[in-house]
Amino acid sequence: MPLFTTDGIVIRSLSYGESDKIMTFFTKDFGKIKGIAKGARRSKKRFQNALELFSHIRLTFFDREGAGLMRAEGCDILHSFSGIREDLRKIFYAHYFLELVNEMTGEREAAPETFSLLLSSLSHLGEREPREELLRIFEIRMLSLFGYRPNMKRCHLCKKDWQDLMASPAVFFSVEKGALVCEGCSKGWDHLTPLSLGTARLIEQIALMELSKVHRFRFTGQALQESRALLPKFIVYQLGKELKSFKMLQKAGG
Repeated sequence: MPLFTTDGIVIRSLSYGESDKIMTFFTKDFGKIKGIAKGARRSKKRFQNALELFSHIRLTFFDREGAGLMRAEGCDILHSFSGIREDLRKIFYAHYFLELVNEMTGEREAAPETFSLLLSSLSHLGEREPREELLRIFEIRMLSLFGYRPNMKRCHLCKKDWQDLMASPAVFFSVEKGALVCEGCSKGWDHLTPLSLGTARLIEQIALMELSKVHRFRFTGQALQESRALLPKFIVYQLGKELKSFKMLQKAGG
C-alpha cells in the first residue's frame, strides 16, 4: 500500500470507536481526503495533538486506490494557529472557512489555490483582530475559484457596463442569475438585492486580485452591509443548503 506525504489542514474530526478518529483533511496535493487515524485518541507519539481543527500539518498516510478511507500514519504540526483557539469570535470565523471548503470541494480533487486561500485566511485570522472583511473576502475568492464568480461588470439583460450604469440611480443583484440587473431592467423581477456600483466593483476587484494582496482591502460601512446581504445568500443558493457555522456567526454578531 503506497505511502504519501503532503501538507494539509484539519477540517473535520469525529471520534470512532474507543480510540480512533475519522478525519477530513484539505491537502495541498490531493484536495479533500478522508481517512482513519488508528489509536489517535490514545497515541501521543504518532499524532502529537496534531489532529485539532484548523491545524496546519505535514500528513503521512497510506492509501490504496478504491479502498475507501485512507489511513493516517502520522502528523507533524507546522502551525497550530493558537491565536485562533484563544478567541471565540476567531473560532467562529475559522469554522466558517472550514465548512465552506468542505461543502464546496469534491473529494480527491487537487485544488492548490483553495489550499493557499484557506491557509492564508487562517494565518491572517490568527495574527490579527477578526474583521468582517475577512469573511467577505473568503466568500468572494471561494466563489471565484469554483466557477460561481458573480458577474459584476454589466447588466445581465441589457449589457450596460459600469460606465453606462453610473447614470442609473440604482442597480441590483440577481441571486438566480448571479449577475447585476440595472434599474431599467429590474421591473417585474422578484428577489433582487439592492447594490451600489462601488460594492459591485469592489467584489470584482477582490475576485481578480493576487491572493498576497487581497487582505489589504478595507470595506466601507455600506460595502459591508451590501456584501453581507448578498454573498451568504448567493452561497446558499449555489450550495442548496445553509451552513451551520454561518448561523453561529450571526448569533455571535459576526
